[in-house]
Amino acid sequence: RSPGEKTRYDTSLGLLTKKFTLLLSESPDGVLDLNRAAELLEVQKRRIYDITNVLEGIQLIRKKSKNHIQWMGTGIFEDAAVAARQQVLRGELAELGRAERALDQVLQECSLQLRRLTDDGANQRLAYVTYQDLRAISSFQEQTVIAVKAPPETRLEVPDLSEVC
Repeated sequence: RSPGEKTRYDTSLGLLTKKFTLLLSESPDGVLDLNRAAELLEVQKRRIYDITNVLEGIQLIRKKSKNHIQWMGTGIFEDAAVAARQQVLRGELAELGRAERALDQVLQECSLQLRRLTDDGANQRLAYVTYQDLRAISSFQEQTVIAVKAPPETRLEVPDLSEVC
């Protein structure tokens, strides 16, 4: 082959795709003119279409207008601030996950202790609520509260008064 002749690798679609994505990453807002890309990369427009068809098929780019495409994927246009913010958010998410698991464990332990407390026969006869206990609950303020002592299998049905009137 002569010194000016390109090798098979130099003309490969893989290498051309790398050059194309580099060009795309340098373009403003990820928008690239395909005619300009063909000129800069010194290839036929058909080769550019081979690349864009695949990238569009996997939804990394979209047609913005005639002969213009826009990058839709992530990664090549992220600046350091965005990457740093994502890292911070990932850390916060991991910490929140740990806190959630710890709270779930506490809730499970509290439920178990409450079940043991209420299932114990010695405690059942001592379990009671006073009028003052009920009045002290802030969510019951300005509400009608009715306390009923009944066996566990008892069903209490209360009609919806808004449907009666």
